Amino acid sequence: MPLFRSVINLTNLALVLVIATAIALPTADQASAQSKKDATEWLKQGRQLWQKNDISGAIASYQQASQLEPKNSKILTSLGFLLTQQNNYSAAIATLERATKLDATNAKAFNALGFVYVRIKDYSNALSAYRRAIALDRENIDAYNSVGFLLSEQKNYAEAAKIYRQAIAVAPNNPKIYLNLGYVLRLNGDKKGALAIYNQADKIAPFDADVLVAIGSLFAEQNQNAEAIAKYNRALEINPRHPQANLAISKVFQSQGNYAEAIASLRRAATARNISTNSSVEIQMAIADLYIQQGSLSGAIVAYRQILEAEPEDAATYLALGKLLSTQQRAIEARKMLENAERFFSQQGNIDGLAQTRKALSEIK
Repeated sequence: MPLFRSVINLTNLALVLVIATAIALPTADQASAQSKKDATEWLKQGRQLWQKNDISGAIASYQQASQLEPKNSKILTSLGFLLTQQNNYSAAIATLERATKLDATNAKAFNALGFVYVRIKDYSNALSAYRRAIALDRENIDAYNSVGFLLSEQKNYAEAAKIYRQAIAVAPNNPKIYLNLGYVLRLNGDKKGALAIYNQADKIAPFDADVLVAIGSLFAEQNQNAEAIAKYNRALEINPRHPQANLAISKVFQSQGNYAEAIASLRRAATARNISTNSSVEIQMAIADLYIQQGSLSGAIVAYRQILEAEPEDAATYLALGKLLSTQQRAIEARKMLENAERFFSQQGNIDGLAQTRKALSEIK
């Protein structure tokens, strides 16, 4: 009897433990569902931080989501792109490589991987990644354009033209592809072919200012200034502040000795919305050159200062500005500009720039 009672007690204890365990520990399905729910919350938070341009916070959120969903290729793809925005290229590559290994059909991961390799100038791996992206998604126009760009950088113009033609077959109404193809044909010396392609683009996008500027630039190269100006003016009717149209027409005016109109065109270009830093610098440099040709050094000084606002580590501009200030007997300002030039040239290892800068410094009285 005592033995029977002991067995009953043990059985009851075992049952209690089983029930307790069932209550305390969720099933595998329940745990998985909770992980996905938590990951979704981290992703939501990450997207919000990304939209606010809080890249560090977004990365932390996506990393949390990735820990909860370690086999989710899409999360890793987004995380890899975020790491790229912080210039953390090695981590971005490692993350994106994991994404492609988890899902070999993730075209976006290969696209992002190609982008990172371009940033570090590893063009061979970039080409491989972009070609894989195209193989997975035949309508991936960004990948076609990227392959074309990389091939043209390698001066493989025939292959670049081939890839752009493939892209046109996929997206025949996309004027940007025609512009890229025309540019490659021009680099390869085929101006007639380039004009034919630009004219095709003009037919499908008659109000595209970029296309009109491209056609105008071809005319200008062949000294057909009247035709070039007509195209530039048409582009400016569509977009009066178009940077490249104004820059291009200013060069025509400059060649005619009409400096006032040339500078006016450049000033319109400088006021364009969403103008890139490179375009802004190019425009201000052109303005500075025109003022120097006219002997108006004060105008050139203003233009150089605007360049430095956009590119605060531009050693060549510090040197040019320092020299101009020196000619105006503004020794203190000139020395400051030249010392900046010396510092940045030194960081770049630019021996010739350093020599010019030190010579200019030695001449300040």
